[in-house]
Amino acid sequence: MSVDITAVHDTTASSTRGRLAVLAVVLGVTSVAAVAGGLLWPEPSGGGETYSYADVVADRDLWWGLLSGLAAMQVLNIPLQALATMFLVRRRGSAWATWGAALMWIGTGLQGAGAAGWAAAYFFPTDPSVGAAAGEAVIQAANNDTAHLFALMIPGAALVLLGTVLQCVGLFRSHAVPRWVPFLLLFVVVTFVVPGNGLAGLLTSVPMAAGAIGLGYHAWRAAG
Repeated sequence: MSVDITAVHDTTASSTRGRLAVLAVVLGVTSVAAVAGGLLWPEPSGGGETYSYADVVADRDLWWGLLSGLAAMQVLNIPLQALATMFLVRRRGSAWATWGAALMWIGTGLQGAGAAGWAAAYFFPTDPSVGAAAGEAVIQAANNDTAHLFALMIPGAALVLLGTVLQCVGLFRSHAVPRWVPFLLLFVVVTFVVPGNGLAGLLTSVPMAAGAIGLGYHAWRAAG
């Protein structure tokens, strides 16, 4: 019994290309949605990273939806970026891409869990049945304990940052994509200086979105 090697190869290539098309579409949708979510994200009235009871209570459903939605999109977007880079970088720079992907996966898990906890910490105390005094006291207690409030989010963000930098080194070394793709992805470093929300957030969110979309496109294209 003979096997048509060409047919098997064509079927495998078609399957890979189809999967990478899905990856590219999800990367594109989540990247654009993250930019829109950042524009809607409210600023704390007192500045800093924490929110008061008054900040949350008026739009508690919107606040919870934004935080949960952005966390969900991140859990999709960042691991797919890591997968796309590992697909593209197979020789020179592959170790950088692989170690970067591992850090990004771990960091994304920590950030996703931390964001869910943060959403719950502010959402439930602002329920009308709780009472303003009790709810405000709970939120104030959470804000005073940032070691627990951000225990997963900050290390997670740091790991995603480091992993992205490592993967960008792999992309630069491999020449698998135009240099503008890893350059735009490196705007993640700027997010530790420039807030990722509001109009100022466009300075970082738009370049990162463009880089992620470019990464997905070139992964799909390489499969062809």
